[in-house]
Amino acid sequence: MKLLVLGAGGFIGHTAVREAVLAGWEVVGLVRSDEAAQRVRRAGGTPHLFSVGDPATWAEAARGAHAVLDLIQPSLPGRLTGRAIGRVAATRQETTRGVLRTLLSLPEEERPLLVSVSGMDDLAPGPGRTVSHLSAPRETPVGFAHVGLPVRRLVEASGTPAVHVCLGNMVYGPGKGFGDLIVPGLADGRMPVPGTGRNRLPIIHVEDAARALAHVAGLPDVAGRSFVATDGTVTTLGELFDGTAALLGAGRPRRLPRWLTVPFAGGIAVRTLTLDVVADTSALTETGFAPRYPSYREGVAATLAELSRPVRPRARAVP
Repeated sequence: MKLLVLGAGGFIGHTAVREAVLAGWEVVGLVRSDEAAQRVRRAGGTPHLFSVGDPATWAEAARGAHAVLDLIQPSLPGRLTGRAIGRVAATRQETTRGVLRTLLSLPEEERPLLVSVSGMDDLAPGPGRTVSHLSAPRETPVGFAHVGLPVRRLVEASGTPAVHVCLGNMVYGPGKGFGDLIVPGLADGRMPVPGTGRNRLPIIHVEDAARALAHVAGLPDVAGRSFVATDGTVTTLGELFDGTAALLGAGRPRRLPRWLTVPFAGGIAVRTLTLDVVADTSALTETGFAPRYPSYREGVAATLAELSRPVRPRARAVP
């Protein structure tokens, strides 16, 4: 089966190309630069240069595909303030309109399934602050829900066959926020834990995020459904940062009140990192999906190995 990956040169996108190829998909990676096209080739996919707002540049590539993974992500500023996220959201909505125009230009019987991807911020927590495939979207956006909720409304209003996948609030791995910022910051003692660190943060390794998306794309009769994809553990932000620092051989990161971290990271970033929810991934695991990295312990060790950072062995407990 053919799978199209929009944003195939990005952090999750090129990993999705690689994992989908390994899973047996014929993968076409839609990209907007020659550099991104090279990443798609290295991942085993076929690159296709396109303009998301111009259906003529990729409608034929979409024709006959089984599914389209929408992993296009606008560039993010260094500080994610409320004003900055508004600009990101406006850009993302315009991109989504272009995606929907292209899919709707195809005959109904030839339209691929759209896999719409967002984060846990979009979901309203239930009892015990649990979020699941049954959770309703939040009425008032927080964090990256300022981006995800308007996109979801556009997709649902379009009538395009779509499945919604909410990934953990931190998709970690050897790149982007975790590999490029958090790991170096923890290694040299500059990265604090915003807040107490006791919030339960849904996380997933980038390889498992990519695998989950390809898995969902291949499931039968999933249009109109939602899935939650995390590693399935209850992990606090403090545990993640402390455990990563320990593997790096660095000291335990200090805790800073949230308000003190906002001027540096921006309120939206801090709100996303300090989200406190428990993810119920049962809808996904019942389809046979299991994470490659069942907790941050395995996933962070693999990440540091890929980043060529030495990992300090964990001390054994004394009986």
